[in-house]
Amino acid sequence: MAMVRTLSFVGACATLLACQNDLDKVAAVEVDLNAPDRITTEAEYFYSDSGRVTNQLRAGRIAQWSTGQQERTEMSDGVELIFYGRKGEQQSKLNARRGLILPKQDRMEVYERVVFVNNKGERLETEQLTWYQDSARVRTDKAVRVQRGADVIHGMGLDAAEDFSSYVIHHITGQLYVPDDTLATDAEDQ
Repeated sequence: MAMVRTLSFVGACATLLACQNDLDKVAAVEVDLNAPDRITTEAEYFYSDSGRVTNQLRAGRIAQWSTGQQERTEMSDGVELIFYGRKGEQQSKLNARRGLILPKQDRMEVYERVVFVNNKGERLETEQLTWYQDSARVRTDKAVRVQRGADVIHGMGLDAAEDFSSYVIHHITGQLYVPDDTLATDAEDQ
């Protein structure tokens, strides 16, 4: 009987030691207080309103902070945001290298090589763009380049509908393509 008790005691000690080692490993892992609550790679999110998909967001990496003073989502390794119309058709597509979502401000900011193309084929290029979700507008005060067919318009700042279907460019400069036959018609009318 003493032999059984000794083996039980040795087994219990071995089990406790094994647990102790695992707990030591867990305790050795330190998590920075500023670390994100969740990290997702190759992420794809769909946003809907009344059962209808309104936006699709893709990013190579998404880090989310859902607690603390600055609740935010940081996107990197490429960001793509697609806007859909009422019938589910793609209205426009926005691409950037990185972005930031600030849910308490209903705002999303995208940075670096921002390209926004609408369903008319108009293409906006800038380095920073902010989407104000509560007003359904996008804005920037940075340099912009908008290409509409052969026309290229440059400016400093832009205000647009969230799907880039209509827009106003501030401080405009640029080149407009005027066909030769239009010039001849204008000359004949004078």
